[in-house]
Amino acid sequence: MTIPNDQRSNLPLDNARIEPRGYYLALSIHPPVRLERKKGYEFASLLSGFLDPRSVSIEDHQWTFSQPVSGSVRSQLQVVVLPNQVQVIADFPRDAKEWFEGRQLQVLKAFGNTFSPVLILDSAAMIRGTLPIDGDARTFLAQHLMNMGDDRFREFRRPIQLIGLKLVFPPFQAMGEQGVKVTDSLYEVHAESLLEDPAKLFLEISARWQQPLPWSGDNLDKVIQRQQEVTDYLEQNVAAFLRQAASGSEE
Repeated sequence: MTIPNDQRSNLPLDNARIEPRGYYLALSIHPPVRLERKKGYEFASLLSGFLDPRSVSIEDHQWTFSQPVSGSVRSQLQVVVLPNQVQVIADFPRDAKEWFEGRQLQVLKAFGNTFSPVLILDSAAMIRGTLPIDGDARTFLAQHLMNMGDDRFREFRRPIQLIGLKLVFPPFQAMGEQGVKVTDSLYEVHAESLLEDPAKLFLEISARWQQPLPWSGDNLDKVIQRQQEVTDYLEQNVAAFLRQAASGSEE
């Protein structure tokens, strides 16, 4: 695979934690809304009560409001409004996830006050993070996680810059002790070497719930709480999957 090996383990560092790299929340709504300029400024006024947008774009097809977070140019909080969707995006967050969740809820309430939507058609949440590797994340993925040695890559006859794995878990039903358990979310898990730093493993987990919900305060709270489900799945299930590969390599 032509990846340097300096006798490091190429496994996740002991006691390493997943470092947050981004949060994403999106709600598709019904009926679609008209993005009139006057309403855009009304919405911006509501946002100014709890955000400080430094970049504002109000167009007929999309509104975008962005602000730096924690004094960092790289760390951004962005609100995007489309005719049929509202998104809240945090890139390279430095503050606690709970801080962002509070702002997300306030954004959704401001959106509701501006447009009075009827239904949440579906919702999506995504968490991104990185995990430090003792060596090279490409080697960890190929040799330890996928059980593929250098010879499996020989026919490519080119150096490998990035290796990744994608898993998709559909909604399902399962019989348990208390009857049928329904899991109505679709999960996608990505694990790949970080392009700018192969000593880190880039992780992304996204989830989508496609069952419509009435637009209400309780259901907005429910949508926000779903992000914690995604976070727990990343920090518990995905992390356990990675640790299992690491422990198997050490036996």
